[in-house]
Amino acid sequence: MDPAELILPGSYDAAFSAAFVLFPLFFLGVVALIVVLGVRGFLGARRRREAVAATVAAHHLGHLAEDPARASYFSSPPFGLGRRRRARDVVWGTMGGRPFETFAYSYETESRDTEGRTRTTTHTFQVTWVPLPAPLPTVRLTGDNAMLRALGRLGGRDLDTESHEFNQRWKVQADDERVAHAILTPRMIERLLGADLVGRAFVIEGSALYSYAPSASDLAELPLVVGALHELADGIPAFLFEGPREADPAS
Repeated sequence: MDPAELILPGSYDAAFSAAFVLFPLFFLGVVALIVVLGVRGFLGARRRREAVAATVAAHHLGHLAEDPARASYFSSPPFGLGRRRRARDVVWGTMGGRPFETFAYSYETESRDTEGRTRTTTHTFQVTWVPLPAPLPTVRLTGDNAMLRALGRLGGRDLDTESHEFNQRWKVQADDERVAHAILTPRMIERLLGADLVGRAFVIEGSALYSYAPSASDLAELPLVVGALHELADGIPAFLFEGPREADPAS
């Protein structure tokens, strides 16, 4: 007997009826999930804006909602990638009597799936920088975060130090390796191995030292980040600087 003949009468109708009932429920579930995620994203963005405003007021800082010029402030990754680059919630001023600036930087990339559909992804980072006394050749340090490592691979040859732990945790690329080796003193290496710097990247570019980490920040960690940046800047040997010129985050 043909197996198809064993199907009970009305089973096709039952299956069709079940699908007819379940598909709308599935569709409604997807819509509900999209709504929940949208509301969660909206509330998260609002909480972040409120937290940024509170930090600005508490520390008497300057704030600019958006500045297109800052989207091209630097040339090292994550800058110079993708399209529709934006710099939002630009905050600047001083902490502990020393200048800094921070902003949420984002850009978009497009990819296609196997069916040819285009997907747009927004990549967002919190960038914080402090001035250096004078310009230095570019040095990039990307940490043990997978996204940061991917950006680090966009550069050139990796530089090794005598510290195995440091080499495992940090990828270092430099326009002038002699300068990078001079910067990576035992004291600097020890500081970069600190637990508070996990998930961050650091770049020396021109007269600035900046750090970036994935996603836009509510600035709760701003004092710690600014303090760490100035600590690292102070650890750069003075003989590497040629003069007293200084970048100004407030400009």
